[in-house]
Amino acid sequence: MDKLQPDDDEYRFGFTKQQILEELLDHRGLIRDGCYVPTRHEVASWPAERVYWHVIGWFWESPSSLIPNDAQIEECLAVLRARPDADSEIIQKIIAEAPPPAEGGEGEDEPRGGDSDEIEGGSG
Repeated sequence: MDKLQPDDDEYRFGFTKQQILEELLDHRGLIRDGCYVPTRHEVASWPAERVYWHVIGWFWESPSSLIPNDAQIEECLAVLRARPDADSEIIQKIIAEAPPPAEGGEGEDEPRGGDSDEIEGGSG
């Protein structure tokens, strides 16, 4: 399976379609708020109101397997800041409502998704 790169339009900030599908199956196919991780293209091009609901849902309501880490949140915010309407009220609201960076947590920049070849870590 090819790994998507961060500059690919279909990149889901480190998560794979398979991870999202597995989460949906765990919820008996019901699409729960936060179970959908938008692509770079969707964050960059969807209408601001639609982006708001999907991004805020992912940031705050996602199941534990899809919770974004600091690096993933910052990647998404960078895409939002690059939008032509980045100074609009709704895009600024998304940015303001993003989770704050974790304080001093080890591995907070490690992707929780499956697009990296290997996640290093452990107790040390």
